[in-house]
Amino acid sequence: MYHGSTKVGATLISTTQGSDANSAESAALDYPSQLERATRGLLELNVAVLEQTDKTIGLAPLRALQSLQRLGPSLVTALGNDLDMLVSTASRLSDRLADAGLITRRVSPVNRRATILEITDAGRAVLDELVTTRTAALQAVIEHMDEQHREALLIGTRAFTEARHTLTRGLETTT
Repeated sequence: MYHGSTKVGATLISTTQGSDANSAESAALDYPSQLERATRGLLELNVAVLEQTDKTIGLAPLRALQSLQRLGPSLVTALGNDLDMLVSTASRLSDRLADAGLITRRVSPVNRRATILEITDAGRAVLDELVTTRTAALQAVIEHMDEQHREALLIGTRAFTEARHTLTRGLETTT
């Protein structure tokens, strides 16, 4: 069996060649662990930004704003489904967001018992600030990377995000 390394661009990749039929399977099983370790910096950065934002708004309200931004005007039940929470919990959360001026609540013209939620300009400003803070934090890190590594990171993370969206859309249609 041969153990060595291969240089791909500026990246050194460890390789194992030989008669071990399980080596490819073993590498595939180890890939998620390698990816988890490789993305810890991104996760740490995002957690730090979220902790900073959490001090002003909280994680559940932030997730609700992101959901409403993505969904558009929605019923409380749709928000609850999107956040995987009980409708009563989503309703209490939307009450707090409305009291803070981050969303509006209005009675549905179709069903007087239903409430439609919509993000306000103030709510969008909270999400814009999150993106601005995260972008600045990312900028501070990528300044220490060469162009080749930055481009590889973009390619890989775009593919990952696309695969994640495909997976979650598939899960939504089966539930």
